[in-house]
Amino acid sequence: MKRFVARVKDCLTVFAFIAVQLSAIATDQISNSISDSAYKSEFEVTYCAVDGRPQKLNAFLPAKTDRPVPAVVDIHGGWWTGGHAATSPPGQFTSKGLAFFSIEYRLGKDGGFPQSIRDCRNAIRFIRKNAKHFNIDPDRILVTGGSAGGHLSLMVAMVPEDFDDGGPTPGLEGISAHVSGSFSYIPPTDFVRFWNQGPDDAITNENETVTFRGPDLKVPNDARPHLRMLFHGKALDSEANRALYTRMCPIGHLRKDVPPLLICDGEKDPVVPGLQGRELYEKLHAMGADVTYWMTVNGGHAYPGGAGFQKVLDDFITHALKLNSEPSTSTSNDTAPIWSATRAWNMEPGEYTVAVGGSSVPEWVAKFTLRQ
Repeated sequence: MKRFVARVKDCLTVFAFIAVQLSAIATDQISNSISDSAYKSEFEVTYCAVDGRPQKLNAFLPAKTDRPVPAVVDIHGGWWTGGHAATSPPGQFTSKGLAFFSIEYRLGKDGGFPQSIRDCRNAIRFIRKNAKHFNIDPDRILVTGGSAGGHLSLMVAMVPEDFDDGGPTPGLEGISAHVSGSFSYIPPTDFVRFWNQGPDDAITNENETVTFRGPDLKVPNDARPHLRMLFHGKALDSEANRALYTRMCPIGHLRKDVPPLLICDGEKDPVVPGLQGRELYEKLHAMGADVTYWMTVNGGHAYPGGAGFQKVLDDFITHALKLNSEPSTSTSNDTAPIWSATRAWNMEPGEYTVAVGGSSVPEWVAKFTLRQ
């Protein structure tokens, strides 16, 4: 029986690692109200090259439009070590007639920090430089991603233009990497906290020497070996490295004038535990930043959901991209995987009024009674 339970736990842990990939696939497949003929695709477009190695993106563009359209840039997840660009655009963006780009970036030992951040920002520069070719509005670009992609989408939105990530690659000099906003979900936002939450990766050998194991997918929040690799051997063992870790994550770039942010956590996320997005939201909100927060009750490491989430997302996209259409009045969750309804944390039985929104985003309000 114990062996069976252990195997179940292993399976659940591996599932948590890939859940964000599966939910992205599900999002691609549901609620796409626009026919395939309404969009044209450009695959494996090189947006920059580093050390002779091209980095590529996929573009999905409205086929018939008489004016430039806003764009959404997707950054995939996968522990910054795996994953790939999307091969189809999700319905929550095509239903609004938005251009959709999905990018690749350097992974694992070839990537890490700041390399992966640099790639993502250069993808924004390339898309903006080629706005006429793609028929997009260069001043209305939203970035999105989950898990590792959530971290990177926040970094793209929050870091200053002169962030020390290596800068533009040849041909992209002088082009801004600024975006109009970020929709990020289940993101690690504080690498110091992420390191401290993870299990020890040190191994004491028979000769009393200490080595460090590699990442283990059976450990859901196995942050230390991942971060050790992604920071190219630098551990959280000095003030200088602590400062580096902080500079490479969103919590190190707090300021009031960030573009609009929608940050989403899963209440029971086993990979990024402790509602790291909420901590970031609270700090930014206290500064007066334009930030919205959503927690999926009982949600794991996956795409956000719950009653009312789709309206929050629709209103956020409308706000961040300054769309002409009125915010959605739908409170259904038809375009996302189904999870339990979202609520405040640590609630006792009683009557509640819940408002979900941000400083510049219309609120969704509901009244309900919570019983034992």
